[in-house]
Amino acid sequence: MRFLSILVGFLFFVECASAQTGSEKYVFYLHGAIVQQQGENAVSSAYGKYMYRAIIDSLEKNGFIAISEVRPKDASFDAYCGKVAVQIDSLLLTGVPPQNITVLGASVGAAMALEVAMITANRQINYALMGVCSESSPRKYQQKKICGNFFSVYESSDGPGSCKELLFNRSCVSGFREVKLNMGNGHGFLYQPYKEWLHPLVQWINESSEKQ
Repeated sequence: MRFLSILVGFLFFVECASAQTGSEKYVFYLHGAIVQQQGENAVSSAYGKYMYRAIIDSLEKNGFIAISEVRPKDASFDAYCGKVAVQIDSLLLTGVPPQNITVLGASVGAAMALEVAMITANRQINYALMGVCSESSPRKYQQKKICGNFFSVYESSDGPGSCKELLFNRSCVSGFREVKLNMGNGHGFLYQPYKEWLHPLVQWINESSEKQ
């Protein structure tokens, strides 16, 4: 089974990564807050079950090495982002090309992905954000240096919207692509591996990995 827990055996995983061919694509998946609060089988009264395992499986079925875990309830936002950044650095040290690393975040997980992008400060690492940007985001991050190649997905019936004003024309952002969905399910669009966001995401990751 290719699913990897961040908590268990990451150092062993990094040793294995050093022996890979170099074409593998790694995706760190950072889930939404409800999974941290309720666990892997989290259920929202408004959006239904959060299909955490199905999302991981869908990434693996598309040929990616998925790296994820259910964050502990008491996990610190800043400490956890630092932890992910260290793990990314470990992959880079084994020779994994930065363009073969993607951090995919949903809701609060997307806010974490932005934080990781500021810590790693690498323009070639990929970051996919789902359901996180708001009108206040450009002001919130105005003095922050955000680096990376970005993909944004938002649902028109959801509260969070476009990330364009936040990320477009930033000097350390190497690329930006965005998909607007019209599924009508609000924040629930990120609860399942819907083809509407999964297919363009997979295409973008594969295209990004070909960049040098």
